[in-house]
Formats: sequence, structure tokens, C-alpha cells
Amino acid sequence: MPVTVAMVSLASCWGCYQSLLDTHEALLDILPHLDIKFWHTVTDFKYKDLESYKDGSIDVGIVEGVCRTEEDVHILKTLRKKCKTLISLGTCSTYGGIYGLLNLTTIDQALKRKFMEAESVQEPNIPDDDVPKMLDFIVPNRKVVNFEVFLPGCPVVSKDIANAILGLLKGELPPPPVRTLCDECPREKSEVITIKQLKRDYEGIPDPKKCLLEQGYVCMGPATREGCGALCPKAGMPCRGCYGPGPNVIDQGAKMISALGSIVDYESISPEELVEKVGDVAGTFYNFFLPSGIISKTVRKAK
Repeated sequence: MPVTVAMVSLASCWGCYQSLLDTHEALLDILPHLDIKFWHTVTDFKYKDLESYKDGSIDVGIVEGVCRTEEDVHILKTLRKKCKTLISLGTCSTYGGIYGLLNLTTIDQALKRKFMEAESVQEPNIPDDDVPKMLDFIVPNRKVVNFEVFLPGCPVVSKDIANAILGLLKGELPPPPVRTLCDECPREKSEVITIKQLKRDYEGIPDPKKCLLEQGYVCMGPATREGCGALCPKAGMPCRGCYGPGPNVIDQGAKMISALGSIVDYESISPEELVEKVGDVAGTFYNFFLPSGIISKTVRKAK
């Protein structure tokens, strides 16, 4: 008997559902076992269709994106009521994602920049017709409702989606991570790493075999969980941390700042030079994780 499924998109780029479609032939093993009850970004479903189902009547719900508006919160809470098992698909849903960097500013400042001040704006105007109320801050979806399964990634690697769905069809949950990205990265690493020079991604040509962090590039591997197969380091790019924190890591950004600070040769790089070279601290160490961090937003005094 097919498993009933409902899928929703909150504030997102739709990249994780694209990754689902990118499973290609694996879909042939998955689709015959699914009875899709709701997927409003693909077919002409309405919210009333989801609301009409009895609570707990749908086997699996899949959520992509974050709650940026009150409408997003309503959809997420409704899906939770209707589904027995809820899957958080992607880093936005699981940790807050890149959207979470807006927690560093106010909604008014963000809207003004987007619709009034951006260099590409030709007719400045902040839209307000039929626009749902925006929330002051982004929080990870798990603080809004409970989830049974988390599949992080920006986007999630296609094989992880296929394996998770096929596993759920057998009644099996995906295993939790037990290693960091460094453990699955094939690059050669020294037993002791000391950084004497910090580099930005665009500086120099990295050795294709040697650890990128050891070469001075800020690679988030030590603070990031396994799962993606070290795709970026294999392609010559430092890990940005999109799969979220590694095992037993509470705050991914703080963990990476601590790791970096412990391997820098301060006779070669002063603390001031280190901070200057990093530049955007939040964008470097909390690019995908800020709403889940210990300090998850800018604290402002009430006027």
C-alpha cells in the first residue's frame, strides 16, 4: 500500500526539492510507493486541501524552507497536525540557513535595502498588497514544531533524500552522523596543523591533494558533520558548513572559531590581522547556522 505524503515549501529557494528531482532514475524506485496528497509548489493544491485532512491521517510530511512569515508558521503547524512523521529537508528548515543572516538586521532595514536602495532598483516601492506579515526573526523550524527526521544540506545531496525515503518505506530512520566532514574528506592532512598565513577563497591556487585548512583557507570541515561526501573540498573549494554542526557540537560557528584560533601561528599572524582577514565573521562562521547559534540574533534595546 503506498505511503501518503504531503510536501510544503516555506521561505526557500526550492533547491532541496530540485535535489529530490535530481535523484533521476532513483525516482522510479520511490514514486510507485508514494501517494502525494499535497505539494502546492508543483500542482494546484490549495491550503484548504491540506487543512481538510484529518489530523494524523498522512504518513509523512516533508518541509523545505524557513518560517519568514505568519503564513509559513500556519502551514508548518498545519502539516505537523496532519502527519505522523515529519522530515526537515535542507539546512534552511533544519538550522535556519542563509536566510537566518537577516537576524542581524531589522525587517524594516531589510525591506528598505531590498526594495528601495539596492543598485538594481528602478522604481523604489515596498510591496504591501496581499503580503503576509513578516516575523521579526527567523528560528529553526524545530522550535516551532517537532520533527522526527532531519536531512540538512544546501541543498541536500540527492542520494541522501533517496536513501532516507527508501529507508522510511521500510520503517527505518536515517542514522545520526558520527564523524565530521574532515573524516570523509580525502585530502591529505598532517598530524599537527599550524597556519602561518590566512587566505581568502580567491587567493592563490590550492594544492589539489593537501588539506585546504592546512593551506590557510578557512574550511569549516572541523565543525561540520559528515554526509555530503566532502563535495566542495574535492572540487577545490573550502567547506562552508552547509550540513550543520558535527557530532556533539552545540554551536557550529563558535566551534570553528575555537578550532581556527587554536592552530594559528600568532608569531606570523596577529589577532588583529586574523580578524581583518576573515572580514565577515557571521557570514564566514555562521553562514547557515545563525538562528540555531547560542547568540541567534542581534540584541536590540527597546526604545
